[in-house]
Amino acid sequence: MKVIEIDVSERVPAIQSLHLYEGVYILVRYRRQPVGWVTLRNLQQPVVHAEQLREVIAKKLGEYVLRAVLDQQLHPIPTDKTDSLPISVVVCTRDRVGQLRGCLQALLTLDYSDYEVIVVDNAPSNEETALLASSLPIRYVREERPGLDRARNRGISEARYGIVAFTDDDARPDRNWLKAISRAFTERDVMAVTGPVVAAELETDAQIIFELGYGGMGHGFQGRTIRRQTITMRELLWSSGFGVGCNMAFRREIFTSVGLFDIVLDVGTPSGGAGDIEMFHRIVARGYTLVYEPFALVRHIHRRDTTALVRQLIYNGRGFGCYLFSCARKGTLSRRTILFFAVREWLCKWILRRLLHPGLLPRRLIMLEVAGMLLSPLAYRASLRSILKGG
Repeated sequence: MKVIEIDVSERVPAIQSLHLYEGVYILVRYRRQPVGWVTLRNLQQPVVHAEQLREVIAKKLGEYVLRAVLDQQLHPIPTDKTDSLPISVVVCTRDRVGQLRGCLQALLTLDYSDYEVIVVDNAPSNEETALLASSLPIRYVREERPGLDRARNRGISEARYGIVAFTDDDARPDRNWLKAISRAFTERDVMAVTGPVVAAELETDAQIIFELGYGGMGHGFQGRTIRRQTITMRELLWSSGFGVGCNMAFRREIFTSVGLFDIVLDVGTPSGGAGDIEMFHRIVARGYTLVYEPFALVRHIHRRDTTALVRQLIYNGRGFGCYLFSCARKGTLSRRTILFFAVREWLCKWILRRLLHPGLLPRRLIMLEVAGMLLSPLAYRASLRSILKGG
């Protein structure tokens, strides 16, 4: 499927050169604000005319476009506060120089006045990333201990500025990404900011299944402020709904209060990940404010092959289970509450409901997440033991 963006505040163009595509996946925006998606399938010709496109957008998203228009009229963006805070941008990478090159190209062309880019090269097997970094106006740091959260923590220690933003080497931040982040941090009580992560491409079956069947990485385009006193315990434990690690930013001072990323929940350990969602949970559970800002948009290149998708779904199940064990160990909520959530919300409402109504996601892939879930107790124990022994 061809992935494109259309801003309806400008002239809506025709979409051409669709000979190789079965459909079009359109991100609709109004003056840069993401509004929603329009999907066109079973194309009969290689062109979608502008008039046809306008009709489809009006039919499917007309109400949401109107809301965006009214919102921007009633709450105009203060242009004097969009780039007032210096920001350190951290990209953690390991032996993926091709992906990293595209990410850095996007970062170096951001529309922002005061920021630095730090590449944390995590336990590399070669010097390719160092060579790429030496040719660009960025800072390069080598972290020999493997693990994404170790790399994130190294990035925090290296950051020069009070706001630290994170993205991944397979992500492509929107040109106005840092402006949106800066604007969200103008409220002094805000300690963390996340935003939508959308598909950069849907060129393979694996990418289409992940985005349209599994749900991708997106959490909608409705802005929200997340505080402990205004959400339920269920919502607090579903911190995976607060954002994604390739699009997150923090006041650096928050790490003094709540600690750094948990290396027990690390990519490369038996747990398989979830350090990002555990950090979101920890910040909100401790009474701090997190903002989901829809203007802070990042595009992500999903795994292109089925083998990588299979591995990701297993890691998702295993990592989320390990995250719940971490919450229980740290005492952010009672163990009874966490167990009730795991059985009712995660197993019954998330896993079993999708097994009964799988949609575009094959049941065999859902079972891989179940397998990861069942492995999580052993995985968390093994990961914790390894870290305590200095691994």
